[in-house]
Amino acid sequence: MDTVNRLLHAAREALDMGQSDVAKATGVSTRTLHRIENRQGLVGFEILENLRGYFKERGVALIETGDARKWALVFSRELAPLPDQTQKNRIYDPVPGRVLKAARVLSGLSQAELGALANFGHTTIRLLEKSDNGSTPERRYVLQTYLEKAGVEFVKPHGEQGWSLRLAS
Repeated sequence: MDTVNRLLHAAREALDMGQSDVAKATGVSTRTLHRIENRQGLVGFEILENLRGYFKERGVALIETGDARKWALVFSRELAPLPDQTQKNRIYDPVPGRVLKAARVLSGLSQAELGALANFGHTTIRLLEKSDNGSTPERRYVLQTYLEKAGVEFVKPHGEQGWSLRLAS
């Protein structure tokens, strides 16, 4: 359940929503959302399913992978666009800012902590998470590398599925 709670928190952050926004829209109290995100106490499956449905409608689905105990966040292509397929000899597909933000939240790192690891200022991290324009693929690659070391697995879009994140085993 710990992984599901962390993924729900990451989904809310990726959508740039506060707990009070989600509470109003879903009827789940902010206290309950706080408990979920901080992994305090037991939360009902009905509430978790309500939140999953709400986030899925907004483009971030919490899905069960092949292993019954492994969960992942999957982003819609509208929310986290596919890499530019027109570039030839591409070495790296830059991760969209929204996906980087969710990965950082999933890893449990603050912007300042990730910035310190990557030798970037926290404002640089904030800007990379907010916009996919104006940042170099190299900076995104550096962040992705540190987030992978922190236990987050990035899965590139394939078929109809967009970018996805999961906690590494």
